[in-house]
Amino acid sequence: MYLREAAKTLAHQFVGLLARFRKELHFLCDFRQGYNAAKKRSAAETRRTAIHEAGHAAVLIALGLALGGVSIIPDVREGTLGQVYWSQADVSADLRAGEAAYLRYAMVYYAGAEAIRQLIPTDPDPDAGASSDERYADKVIRHHIGGDTRSKDLLFSLARRRCALLVEHYQPEIQALAGALEAELILSGKAARSVFMRSLTERGGRPLTFKSALIVQFPRASRRLH
Repeated sequence: MYLREAAKTLAHQFVGLLARFRKELHFLCDFRQGYNAAKKRSAAETRRTAIHEAGHAAVLIALGLALGGVSIIPDVREGTLGQVYWSQADVSADLRAGEAAYLRYAMVYYAGAEAIRQLIPTDPDPDAGASSDERYADKVIRHHIGGDTRSKDLLFSLARRRCALLVEHYQPEIQALAGALEAELILSGKAARSVFMRSLTERGGRPLTFKSALIVQFPRASRRLH
């Protein structure tokens, strides 16, 4: 009886290990395909993707939201050209804070296309590839904010305006992040913040954030990096 139970336990463990191995193998295969696709892109395509993802990452950092990493390696399963990584637990915790949090995340979603619009003004369609961003921005406001359609439209408009201001203010940081992504393809959250802060301090820039309907500028950033 003991041997039968032990064999059953070992069998379960083996099946679990095999499933994990298959999952990791699929991930490695997908990553390799994405990496190869990234290396074959034209310089213009790489730059566009880097600016788009850097826009998302810069606004996340600027708003003090959790950033796990940012990549311009295509995700073959999701069909995306790049992605920003964040913890769903962090997002859920932030969204419980109320209306201001919903606006912040909507701004993050809009920031990719807005970065293209401002930094690559010759791009014929800055919103190309941003349909999922638009959908998520719409979802985060409509799902969490009550009230009539007019109130929601005002929130959408406010999120877009604030996003445009943030992207304009942090253009040098977006450029710096895009350059790092072009060189490395993927950055950890820590590395992305380091690039962002180095750019901000070297130009003597001031962090920009929002308090209610007002724009608040903090004292000049310290020359010391942390």
